[in-house]
Amino acid sequence: MIQHIKEAFPVIETNCLRTITDKHTFVFEAETVLFVSVKESWHLHIENKSNGEFYFIQNDDCVMKKVKGGQCDYVICNNENIFFTEVKVAKGNQANHRKEAYSQLENTFKHYSNLIDFDPYNLNAIVCFPTKRRIVRASKSTKKKEFKVKYNLDLQERNYISFE
Repeated sequence: MIQHIKEAFPVIETNCLRTITDKHTFVFEAETVLFVSVKESWHLHIENKSNGEFYFIQNDDCVMKKVKGGQCDYVICNNENIFFTEVKVAKGNQANHRKEAYSQLENTFKHYSNLIDFDPYNLNAIVCFPTKRRIVRASKSTKKKEFKVKYNLDLQERNYISFE
């Protein structure tokens, strides 16, 4: 997958792409992405059970620069799975943040899918709200079904990604 992304975005900045082999990666969303330890505050936990490489792409204001309607924060992938990921840490109405996150995920997927053939990858869209070390699971919703039908994306709300 990473080769397809590099071909689609040939001028991808080196600071936008990170190759990771760690078993556990913890992300704290700030002005820039921060990789932190489990003992610090974090918003997203990525577990690498496969012990292979995975790729962490800073999408917002790095690969995609100020697209109308917004873009998701990160694209996280290995050779089988892709996770379009939006982290929402702002205070306020969670329903409004959720609606904005859905829009950002849709815009990002449409942008990437115009340049990349995603067959046969497993596609996921993740909305991550801050929680205290627990997985947040989305209820079955109209939007979840819509993402699956329109884009073949599994839409979920959680703060955990696992590469098996």
